Formats: sequence, structure tokens, C-alpha cells
Amino acid sequence: MADLSIINRQKGFNQQIVFVREFVACHQCSGFIMVNLKCTTTETGLAERAYNNSAKSLSANLNKLENSVVAQIVNFKRDYPQDTGDLDSSIAAVGECRRMLERIERDDLPAHRQRFKQWLDGKVLESIIGFKGALDTQVDTIRESVETLNRSLRLIDYTAATYIRLRADPTRDTEVRDFRHQLRACIPDVGQRNAESNEASFQRIRALIERFEKEQRWTDKVSDVRNWLDFAAEERYREDDKEKNFYSDSSGKSGGQKAKLAYTILASAIAYQYGLDQEEQRTRTFRFVVVDEAFSKSDEDNARYAMNLFKQLNLQLLVVTPLDKTHVVEPYIASCHFVSNSVDENDSRVANLTIREYYEQKATFEQLARAEA
Repeated sequence: MADLSIINRQKGFNQQIVFVREFVACHQCSGFIMVNLKCTTTETGLAERAYNNSAKSLSANLNKLENSVVAQIVNFKRDYPQDTGDLDSSIAAVGECRRMLERIERDDLPAHRQRFKQWLDGKVLESIIGFKGALDTQVDTIRESVETLNRSLRLIDYTAATYIRLRADPTRDTEVRDFRHQLRACIPDVGQRNAESNEASFQRIRALIERFEKEQRWTDKVSDVRNWLDFAAEERYREDDKEKNFYSDSSGKSGGQKAKLAYTILASAIAYQYGLDQEEQRTRTFRFVVVDEAFSKSDEDNARYAMNLFKQLNLQLLVVTPLDKTHVVEPYIASCHFVSNSVDENDSRVANLTIREYYEQKATFEQLARAEA
């Protein structure tokens, strides 16, 4: 890239030098004419003044051109100090610039073209192959995680006779599919690699990079491998592993169905995090999970379903729930921490009770309530 810049600047110098030479010739001619005009009659005075004005204008243009050339030489020296250490920062350096251009065009440019070809054949293709490989690896990782979750889901009863299995299928999204096709097209077949195929690959890579730079929304979408997959869930019978229901998304399902499916997948994720799908790890371990008002807007059947899932996985739970939902979690807890506050909300207290003490206190309050009624 540095050598191409040298060539472009030198071409600019050559054009300006031609203009300067034309000016010098014109200036000499005008000077000769002015000398002769002084020997003529007074009627030539107007012409003499016109030529003088033209000479002044050309002189001003010459100064501007010289300043422009010198400025470009200074910039050139600043950008490439190692190559221009002995180059003077004046108009006198134009000759040396011309010699540098000739040397670049004769000796350096062919060598750099060969080096660029080697770089194209090696680094660029290696980079795009590495980029594609990294994306493919991420997709494989997601698929492996889904299979791991499926091992956990196999342990969980969705109904008495069925379980849930997740699927990760190649997406049908047109933009993502086109991008993956373009990415594959950037890599020539190993057995067919030659100068022509490498050049074609380079042009495809350049087009892809230019689109990356111009379209941020598209770039974010196609480079996020989660968009490469369409996720779905199957409900299968344990007895014969036949499919009962297929859920491509949660649309069209009731709130209860959505909640039940969400609880099931959540439980599988918890099982995955604690390694509960591995039999050798199913020992006495601390598997603590905090459930913060998850059942406040859920129907009781699904809330009990979730609690049974947690029980099935032998999790230690801390369930935060409002008073009107305590009866849902009571069968699953060993102790409770009853939080109360004063009417003025300036005196919060926590009463720690075993489940037995809780039932006793609850019965006492119910008796008092009936007596007052």
C-alpha cells in the first residue's frame, strides 16, 4: 500500500512539473515580447500592461504550485521516513522523486505484486477459513449443549407417560442461509486452487467485508450463530419414543402450557449446571436454587409441577412467595422465614419456623379468626 501511494504522489508531481515548465516557457516568451514592446510606439502600452498582468498571475500560480509540491514532499517524508531520510524538503527534490518512481516501477512493484499474491494465497484464505471454522465450532457447541440438556430432560417427567426433547435445526432464515453460502463460496476447493480461483475467492471475500462494514444490522444477525439454528421442543412417549406433540414456539399455547414447558426446560438447565445427568455425581451435594416469586402469577397446577421437578432433582430451594401462595409450597419445605412489617412499614421482622411450628402457628391463627368471626 505504501508503494502504491508513492506512485500516485509521483504522478501528481509529474503533472505539476509539466505545468511549471509551460509557465517558464510562457514567462520567457512574455519577457521577450515586453522588451520589444518598449521599443515600439505608445499604442502598444495597453498590450504591455496586459502581458505584465499575465506574468504576475502566472508567477502567483507558480508559487502556489511550488508550495503544493513541497507540501506533498513533506507529507511523503512524514509518512515514509525510512525511505526518504536523505530527501530534501524543497522543489529541488522533484528529480529524486522521479528517480524513486522509476526504481519502484522497475524493481519494487513486481516484487510487491508477487508478495501480495503470496499473502492472498496464504493469509487471506487462512483467515477466512479460520473465521468460518470458529463460527462452525460455536454452532457445534450449541448443539452439544442441547444434547446435554436432553439427557437431563430425559430424567424429568413432563407427564406421567411423556418427556421433553429439544431440537436445534438449521434455520430457514434467508439472510442467514445466504450468508453461509457466501462464506463457503469464499473458500476454493483444495484440489482446484490456482491463480484464477484465488483471485475469484479474493473478490468474494472483499465483497463480504465491504458488506460487513456497511450493514451493521445484517452483520450482527448473520455473525450471531444462535440465529443459525431454529429451536423447537418435542413431547415424546417414554414407552416407544414416538412423538406426541411438537412445539416450534410458544405461540398458540395457553399460559399454563407455556409455563409448564418453561419450567421443564429451566429444570433441565439446572440439572445441566449441577451435572445431575451424570450418575456418578448424583451423591449428597449442595444444589441450592433461589426461586423469587416465580409462582405469584402462575396457576397452582403448574406451580406444583415445578416444585415436583425441583424435588425430583433433589435441589435445595429457597422459595420467596406471597402469603396467598404459601399453601402451594408448604408440602415441599422443611422450614420457613415469615417476614412481617408494621402498619407504618417501619418495623420489619423475620420469624424463623420449622414447618411443624409453622403449621401450629397457622392453626392457632385460624382458630382465633374463627372465634372472632
